[in-house]
Parts: sequence; C-alpha cells; structure tokens
Amino acid sequence: MISKDFEQSSIYNDAEKIDRYWKNLQPHLQADFVSKEKWKKSINFLEQVSFQNSVIVLIWNVLLKRYVFALDKRNICGQPMEAYLGENGVDFSISKMHPLTMDANLIMQQKSFEVFNSLSSQDKLKLVISFDGLYKMGGSGSFHFLQQAICIELDSNGNGILFLSYIHDISHLKKNNTANLVTSYPGQICMWNYNFGNKTLETTASLSRQEKTILGFLSKGKSSKEIADELFISPLTVDTHRRKLLKKTNCIDTTGMITYSKLVGLI
Repeated sequence: MISKDFEQSSIYNDAEKIDRYWKNLQPHLQADFVSKEKWKKSINFLEQVSFQNSVIVLIWNVLLKRYVFALDKRNICGQPMEAYLGENGVDFSISKMHPLTMDANLIMQQKSFEVFNSLSSQDKLKLVISFDGLYKMGGSGSFHFLQQAICIELDSNGNGILFLSYIHDISHLKKNNTANLVTSYPGQICMWNYNFGNKTLETTASLSRQEKTILGFLSKGKSSKEIADELFISPLTVDTHRRKLLKKTNCIDTTGMITYSKLVGLI
C-alpha cells in the first residue's frame, strides 16, 4: 500500500518503479525469522543521542518494510514521528525527499545495499553507510541531511534485518544540489558523487595519502604555511590539495569539510 503523500511525490510515483526499488532492497529472508528486539534496551541511550547530538534516530525492519522506532528530540525535520511508524512510514519518508535529490538518494540507497550484500557477515555489522541530499521540512523549506546507517541485526544467513540510522542537518556544511555516498568499514572507505547532469552515481577517487595527511593537519587548525613546512612542500601545493578535497566532499568551506569528514570517517 502506498500513502497519499508518497503518491504525490513529483518524481517517485510510478508503481513499477516502486516495486523494483523494494525488490532490490529485499533479500531472501527466512520465513521463520523473529527479531529478538534487543534494540529496545537501548531506547534511553537513543533518546540521549537524539537530544544531545541533534539527530533524528530511525530503526528500520527490512522484513516488515517499516520503521519500528523513530525519534526527533530536536524537531529537526518538522514532521510528526508517528507518521514514520505507521504502515506506510517508509513510503512517507521517501515522499519527503526533495525532488532535486530524490533520484540520487534512491540510487545511493541501492548502491549501499550492493556494497552491504557483498560483505561477510562480520563486516556487514561494521559497515557505516553515509549519504546526503535534500529533505522537505514540515510547512515549507528543506534542509540538507546526512543519513548514516548501520546494521544492528542479521538473520542466520547473514541478511540484514534491522538498520539503525542517525540523520543530521548538514545544511551549513554542504553545497546546494550535491549528493555524496560514503561507505566505510575497517580498512576501506569508498566514495561516490551523484552527477545531476547525467543522473548517475560516479565513483570518487579515494583520498590519497597526502590528502589524508593534509586533511588531518587542517582538522588541527594548521595553516597552509604550517602544513607546507611540516611536509616540505609549497603552500600553493597545500592549497591545491585543499581545493581538491573541497571538490570531492562538496563542502562549502574548509571548516565544513572538516566537520563532514569527521562525520563520515574520512578523519
């Protein structure tokens, strides 16, 4: 069943496309699987996380195709949380994606599941998925969100059942009309950038060793000259790397890039 809000979406309103989307995300699950709902023991902790870190917290049950927990202590999205917990809660959430980045977000989610399903069961529980885009707020306006998801429960076949998401408002960090995907687990970070011109998800070159080093120095507040002296290179070379880093992350400025990089695990 599709909610009215979902049907009213300006882009994602084709029934066959909806079916294809869900089939791509739905693994072959055991019919007798029953969630132990261990996550309920963490509700008090999740409430603190939502309030102290100004994030929306969601837990998605893949088997049920619905959210089983939704919290927004700081009212970031301006939407009623009970709408996320209803039978059509996931559809409601998708309907609030801004038309400018909706296709990007759906493609990034599908790519995320490709990466997730390619991993061993052990690595699946270590994978952090981070993607961003625009989300429509209650009333009017929108904000640039960063959604970070991890799997918190697998079935006996290693299929993901429960996913915990933290959603940040990063409007002050990212450029308009941009969308990135970052997947990370121990020893590997992969990055993609959505090309709005040809509507494709393009692989972004991983940060070079020099870029990681310079990003680390920038996060410590060092100037281009100080970094140049440390690395025995010219300040112009440092500034060139800084511009490349800004382009890869689509951030507004260096301060925003540092904050974003810490969030997604680049630092």
